[in-house]
Amino acid sequence: MPTKRLALTALTSALIFVVTWMIRIPVPLPIAGAYVNVGDAIIFGTALIIGGPAAALAAAVGSMLADMMAGVWVYVLATFVIKGTMGFVCAKICQNPCFTRFAAACLTGGAIMVAGYAIFEYFTFGSAYMLTSLPFNCLQWGGSMFIALVLYKPFMRIRRIYYK
Repeated sequence: MPTKRLALTALTSALIFVVTWMIRIPVPLPIAGAYVNVGDAIIFGTALIIGGPAAALAAAVGSMLADMMAGVWVYVLATFVIKGTMGFVCAKICQNPCFTRFAAACLTGGAIMVAGYAIFEYFTFGSAYMLTSLPFNCLQWGGSMFIALVLYKPFMRIRRIYYK
């Protein structure tokens, strides 16, 4: 991995962690530390800006670190896989960037997040827990998508600088 891409991967991973950790809303679920966050907006932006496996790595590591800091260790491995997949798929959709493709990436990435956590929670905690957390995951998806779409132009400016 070239130095420039490695540095931007580390930077975006840290940014995903900070936004996820700092802008979070606790949710009333039996798992202590469960929360809704807007870090996915930065994952969507990262997918647009750096793309590919680098976006997947940044999404996986940044999100996983936030779960570790929150003390929700049961989610750490699931978050790594779900957010990494989300980042990779979003990056693939954004290979030829335009607003429509970015919106499609946000929709798809959010669906991956909601479905991934639903599957994980169903098998880990049961259907009642999964159904209780589903609206919170959808709220996170919608909020993050809205923020990412609002930030599309700044994300594209950063992408242009990165690809100079």
